[in-house]
Amino acid sequence: MLALKILAALAAVAVGIWLGLPGRYDQSLDDIERNMIIGAGRSRKVKRHFTPLAWLQRKLSARNSQAQRRRGFHLEHPDEK
Repeated sequence: MLALKILAALAAVAVGIWLGLPGRYDQSLDDIERNMIIGAGRSRKVKRHFTPLAWLQRKLSARNSQAQRRRGFHLEHPDEK
């Protein structure tokens, strides 16, 4: 069972390295330069999706900023503690 897990891990690493290698798309330098001059065209506006985590982070940051405003800014001398 352990040997099977090790083999699966090695296969996953090998596939990851193979996918990370450059050179699967053959483009000449002229093609690359032409694409850079033309550009990617119009960029589409990204649609924002509601997620509970984003809502929670927004609420937490609002609470923290309100608490900081109430408390104000205080300086303490290191010897006064």
